[in-house]
Amino acid sequence: MTAAGEPAPAGALVFLDTNVLVYAHDASEPRKRDIARTLLLDHLGAGTLRTSSQALSEYFSVVTGKGETRLEPQAAAWLIEQLPGDAVITLGPSGLRAAARRCAGGGLSIWDALIVEAARESGAAVLYSEDARLLRAVTPDADGLRVVDPFATDV
Repeated sequence: MTAAGEPAPAGALVFLDTNVLVYAHDASEPRKRDIARTLLLDHLGAGTLRTSSQALSEYFSVVTGKGETRLEPQAAAWLIEQLPGDAVITLGPSGLRAAARRCAGGGLSIWDALIVEAARESGAAVLYSEDARLLRAVTPDADGLRVVDPFATDV
């Protein structure tokens, strides 16, 4: 597991999980919102942001649903429209097979395994997520990817 909030190396590609995208709009969690917005805007501006069509679909569903984070669909679509094409990863058959193998190996749901495989396929050095299963299941040596919880307060 990686230290809380440890930044990605300068210029490295980063992958944002759904929860980071959602927190960027969460008024009920101002600390997490500010951290998520900084990650999103800094990496979008630097051209180092990566995410997946799955994460964006989940983001859209969560923020346009019921609850404190609710946005109008047009506002939620704005983020998706800001992303350049190379920032959004859509897994093909080999990525889906790898995710299924990862899931079958235990420890991750198929949804989490898809996120890991999309992050790997994107070439990201860091996957930002607060998902504890990902923090436990992904190892930099085996997966070529670090998972960092940007919201953790214990360093």
